[in-house]
Amino acid sequence: MYRLVFLFLFFSLPVFSFPTDDVTFGIAPAIVKVHVVDKIGNHGVGSGIVVAENQVATNCHVVANAQGVQIGKFGEAFSPTGMKADWRHDLCILQFKFLDVKPVTLGDTKKLTYEQSVFSKSFGGNAIKPIVSFGSIKALYTLDNENIIQSSAGFAMGASGGGLFDDEGRLIGLTTFKSPGRHAYYYSIPVEWIKSLMRQGKDIQLTAQTELPFWDAPIEKRPFFMQTYDAARESQWDRLKEIAALWLKNEPQSNEAVFTDAIARFELKDYEMSKKELNDVVKKNPRHAQAQLYLLKLAKLNHDDHEAHAIEILLSQLDESLLKESQ
Repeated sequence: MYRLVFLFLFFSLPVFSFPTDDVTFGIAPAIVKVHVVDKIGNHGVGSGIVVAENQVATNCHVVANAQGVQIGKFGEAFSPTGMKADWRHDLCILQFKFLDVKPVTLGDTKKLTYEQSVFSKSFGGNAIKPIVSFGSIKALYTLDNENIIQSSAGFAMGASGGGLFDDEGRLIGLTTFKSPGRHAYYYSIPVEWIKSLMRQGKDIQLTAQTELPFWDAPIEKRPFFMQTYDAARESQWDRLKEIAALWLKNEPQSNEAVFTDAIARFELKDYEMSKKELNDVVKKNPRHAQAQLYLLKLAKLNHDDHEAHAIEILLSQLDESLLKESQ
């Protein structure tokens, strides 16, 4: 019976395709390079997205405390006439005049699913032309009622403020920060924050930073998913379990908090509770590839070949790299 359940989930999963060249090329005009000069004359580069007529969204940390800001497009330089800022969410919208660039279409993170294919486009690495990186959605983390997007679409320095898009070319987020370490995770802030800031009042003229972004706050004030980085990377499983407990206390409905606790329990060899929690996670979200991977590990530990085979079929469709990791 258990094997049949997994096979049913496998056959009922939606299939996603990669974006066409028309899609990736079509949004290129709306990707801009942001140039800044700091107080001592140093030059910095970031990215931005034209999100409405004469409006460019970027990360606030790109323009914070800058003495001068310009964007480059079509061989011309444009200076902003004003700015809206949401410092906590690291989102700034620059206002221009006579910026004749078609805006991107704004998407909706509420419609996203795990392992859905996405792509980023930005001036990462200070590229001459915007570069594309393909990947998939690995996790969605709730922050202030919206979704922070973790994806495998990598990006480099200079990509801050670039765009994360779905296969139809709809903007779903701004590429903002990545985790430390060799195997980095890449995070984008949600398009809903852009929509909200666009509806708010008048522009400001100053770029002086008034608040640290959530991802750069003191560790105890960062979102729980960020607090887990060091504990997991350094194999501090008791610490990870403590963080998961606090996370569950504050966000009892968080599937990712349950998953984090399940990882900690697995590594602490509390296999029974880990399996219960992992099953709860995939019951809510069958496309949670990492949870399926841990269930596969448990199936192999228990020498349950039928269950292992069913999960392997599922993982081969979700994330083949994880399947190879388990072998």
